Amino acid sequence: MSTKNSHIRAMTIAFFIVALSFFNFVGLSGSECIRSIHIVTLLVCGAAIGIFLSNLFSVLRNK
Repeated sequence: MSTKNSHIRAMTIAFFIVALSFFNFVGLSGSECIRSIHIVTLLVCGAAIGIFLSNLFSVLRNK
């Protein structure tokens, strides 16, 4: 498998996780107080965004 295909696969998985955690965060109730599930959801979304961006920059640099 080439490096470009592995980066694109990782970007696809990361984008799916970002979308899933974003819609999970939007659907959470109780916005007047911060619960631990809010923090965990935002951490997962941020980590997935970081993975997505690092793979995107890697694909663009190797073109």
